[in-house]
Amino acid sequence: MSHQASRFVTQHMQQPIPDRNFNIRAVRRVKGAVDERMTYLFNGLTMNAADALFEEAEHEQHLLERQFNITRALKTRARVYREEFSILMNRSWANLIKAKDECAVADPGAELSIVLRARAAGNTDHFKVLLEELRQRFSTLVGQDLVYHPLLPVNFQRCFWYATEKLNLSYEERIMLLPLFNRFVMDRFGQVLSIANQSLIDIGIRIQTSNQ
Repeated sequence: MSHQASRFVTQHMQQPIPDRNFNIRAVRRVKGAVDERMTYLFNGLTMNAADALFEEAEHEQHLLERQFNITRALKTRARVYREEFSILMNRSWANLIKAKDECAVADPGAELSIVLRARAAGNTDHFKVLLEELRQRFSTLVGQDLVYHPLLPVNFQRCFWYATEKLNLSYEERIMLLPLFNRFVMDRFGQVLSIANQSLIDIGIRIQTSNQ
């Protein structure tokens, strides 16, 4: 065991050994609350995408064509790409249950990785207090000091990007979806984090400090 892990265990000896069955139930509860709010936000993206894209497309024919393709795909293939998003997110929830402190979704690499990280950085900075509180509660839940957890903005950015593969759009059209995802989902990400945090509070997951 590393020195860091040993110190964390010592600080939390008053806590019972993590119960896997309890953790599974707890994660399911938090995930259910998150999924419900994400469904609401994704619906907002679909409903407002056409107007938002039209603002940018104006009268440029190639952009208007892409706008049509995107809005059609969001409506006709919404179930498919949102199911894919959930499948990808489930990998991170599974890692949490197993106390695996690692990102479950691969980095897309190259320039796209820089774009997604930049977008995630803005969300991370804006919600840093709430994200840190969630990190600590998840750490308490699994009995290990975590760096990664499912609700990190970069995880949502990556899951969304990979999920858009199911929309059968061109690369350029998928790129156009990224600012829409930020506008209608990630700009309201505080709702998701607050619901998750409250779910953890409701089941008694406390933030531990060294002097407790």
